[in-house]
Amino acid sequence: MSSPKVSILVPVYNVERFLPQCLDALCGQTLRDIEIVCINDGATDGSPAVLREYAARDARVRVIDKQNTGYGHSLNLGISQARGEYIGIIEPDDFPNKRMFKKLLKVAERTHADVVKCNYFNYFEGSDHLVENFAGLPYRRAFDPVDYPQVVCSIPSIWTGLYRKTFLEREGISLRETPGAAFQDAGFSLKVWFAARTCALVKKPLLHYRMDNPGSSSKTTDKVFTVCEELAEAEAFLRQRPERARVLLPWLAVDKWGKYRWNYERISASEHVAFARRMVDEYRASQDANELDYSLFKPEDAALLRNLLDVGAEAFAAAHPDSY
Repeated sequence: MSSPKVSILVPVYNVERFLPQCLDALCGQTLRDIEIVCINDGATDGSPAVLREYAARDARVRVIDKQNTGYGHSLNLGISQARGEYIGIIEPDDFPNKRMFKKLLKVAERTHADVVKCNYFNYFEGSDHLVENFAGLPYRRAFDPVDYPQVVCSIPSIWTGLYRKTFLEREGISLRETPGAAFQDAGFSLKVWFAARTCALVKKPLLHYRMDNPGSSSKTTDKVFTVCEELAEAEAFLRQRPERARVLLPWLAVDKWGKYRWNYERISASEHVAFARRMVDEYRASQDANELDYSLFKPEDAALLRNLLDVGAEAFAAAHPDSY
């Protein structure tokens, strides 16, 4: 059996309601030379039956059944078993434009890129809202993130990309295999930007990212420090590439501020002081190492960060009960 050009990975856990729309969109791609690798992460609803139905209907659909070990392990398993030259990732409650993978592949082959990503829509049942994730960055031509380091601060959106499999393998890029689904996409996305020398972007939005799934991992409020651990691993990955780290570490500090704000808003208010202490420790360490450049932050964020380091975690959390 010849290898497909693109392997599309779909990590599946209890998404019976939305899965048919996702699989219909994948099976209907104008790029026919694909395989659709569905990793069933021990789903307990009707998702496995849906997967079997589609696999019986379309030979390109391949199902991997396993025990529930979480999002990171599911995608790492899919990457290891993918037969395509390029890998795409689609969440099972989202759905792509029918030309998405043909378009991404065309740009990848023309630019010889290791990663190609596109913009997308936030999708609420019946309506789309454009997210131009890469505004201000070059479209349709190859670039190195070192030359446009602000790309590090883009929304992770690993589900809008196409990744050359040999690039992921060569650079040792994988997802953390922590339980459930929480910020693994953030670490993966950062490692891609840190390692890739040749990237390309497509301006057209080609994916509908569902915002109305009450079971989405983005709705959870536990796992207080998970984002810190994800970014710490990504930072360690970057430090193994010192020439790139000199340029990209200050931008990682900017990206961290936004991700930490989002986490601060999600967690219980009773955890704010502990989380703010972690922020203080990390940003003081960056400042002491001359890896913190306040000029890269928005002025209001630079002022907030200085205030956090000046007044400390307790006073900062008291002054910011909901967000900062």
